[in-house]
Amino acid sequence: MCKGICVRYKALGYKGRNRYEDGQKRCPVCEEFLRHSGVRCPCCSVKLRSTPRGNRARKEIH
Repeated sequence: MCKGICVRYKALGYKGRNRYEDGQKRCPVCEEFLRHSGVRCPCCSVKLRSTPRGNRARKEIH
């Protein structure tokens, strides 16, 4: 459950082709892109996604 702490880590915009290349990570529970160095969301402790889910987008990164 989102507690609202993630607002402090919210990523605003990005450079490059996509957010993941810029170092941003997405929390599936809070539904936000974050600038956080950890593996888990500081708000809800769910594992952050560091690669896109879509097959085509994944191939563009790797």
